[in-house]
Amino acid sequence: MNKKLFLDIYNFGNKNARNLLEAANILCSKSHYTQAYVLGFTALEEISKSQFAADVFTGLRTEEEFAKFYRAHREKIANVGWAHYDATIYPHKYKWIGPDMEDVEEMNPEEPLFSKRQAALYVDVDFAEGKISQPLDVITEKDARGIIHIVEVAFERIWEVTGEFGGMQIGTKGFMK
Repeated sequence: MNKKLFLDIYNFGNKNARNLLEAANILCSKSHYTQAYVLGFTALEEISKSQFAADVFTGLRTEEEFAKFYRAHREKIANVGWAHYDATIYPHKYKWIGPDMEDVEEMNPEEPLFSKRQAALYVDVDFAEGKISQPLDVITEKDARGIIHIVEVAFERIWEVTGEFGGMQIGTKGFMK
């Protein structure tokens, strides 16, 4: 096994997810909610991929499992389900909006769904009912802000478990104890 390859996937995946999060925040601030949602969703997929690569690096998973996993959208989102769960419970469900310390907003993000990601990307047609739905009909500001919050919490939790607070190894092993 080429351990360096999987460590690089972990690092590059996290960096890409950070860049996607930054772009999602910019788009959300400009009221481009559907695009922000798609980038937030993609950031979660990148986090999931990076965590799985870390699990290969630490020996928890195999290269063969990674090869099957890393292009499977639904599996990547399922693998990062812990981020949605953590984003909906105390203390992570609260987001500081400032400027005062007590200026917080309770976030209740919906579960990230692949079908919603697809709806954020494409105009859809229901021929039986003769209806057209546009991404703007499906994705709201709350949806975009919610998925961005989930990504932010995912990074917080990764840092807490593997960073200065936790000192555990990279990957999901620290989350799954």
